[in-house]
Amino acid sequence: MERIVAGRFQTKDDADTVAALLAKYIDATDICIFHNNPPGQHDTFILGGDEDEDPGTKGAGKSAAGTAVAAGLTAGIIGTLGGPVVALAAAATGAYVGSLAGALDGLRTSDDQPHASERRHGGIILSVHIANPENENRVISTLRAQGALDIEQAQGEWRDGDWADFNPLAVPQWIEKPED
Repeated sequence: MERIVAGRFQTKDDADTVAALLAKYIDATDICIFHNNPPGQHDTFILGGDEDEDPGTKGAGKSAAGTAVAAGLTAGIIGTLGGPVVALAAAATGAYVGSLAGALDGLRTSDDQPHASERRHGGIILSVHIANPENENRVISTLRAQGALDIEQAQGEWRDGDWADFNPLAVPQWIEKPED
């Protein structure tokens, strides 16, 4: 595995300008520019997307079902005072409202879900293979001075001038985090 430092830019022209500055002290085969799609748009699945469900919705279905059953039973019991039609209507309304409340409750952010700042934003990525460790701080300083929106470090496979094993879904190791 080799050391890689990367910065994200809004335009290819910005990345090209920085690459030209880096090429003064970094070999051109150690600089790679590529586009990274925004989270959720990497088409990992046949029907598109990156994940089988949105990370923010984990637990919402289970929470909705449990709350729907509890609310439906409670409303049904209370509704029996008004007869079978009222009981059925109360149970259905309670189940529906309960499922909505449960789903919303299940959508709350929890500590085990990735936060937005842990996901790589879309944009133009300028990656640099750090063949000479003495150049790493200079590369980071150049990226910072030239307006990189965020800067990350990685251990990866660099092959034929490309970051060969770049994984857009991996949680980046930030040197400078993006602003959310």
